[in-house]
Amino acid sequence: MPGEMTDKTRQLFLIFKDAVQRERDAQVLYKQAAALCDDKALKELLMSFHKDEARHEKALVQRYNRLRKKYNVSDG
Repeated sequence: MPGEMTDKTRQLFLIFKDAVQRERDAQVLYKQAAALCDDKALKELLMSFHKDEARHEKALVQRYNRLRKKYNVSDG
């Protein structure tokens, strides 16, 4: 039986959902910037930022999915 979500947990859940989208947006931004960059060092830096954002997204999605499962929340 899923537990009842407190207001704080609900806020955290919504923050995670928003943060996942922001991480995805940042990945697109860094990849676009890297594609436009002629400087090899800067391009590598931008792609490392892209990878960092992908790692952040993965961690957030895992936590978000655990909350969804724990509280039986649909992704809608």
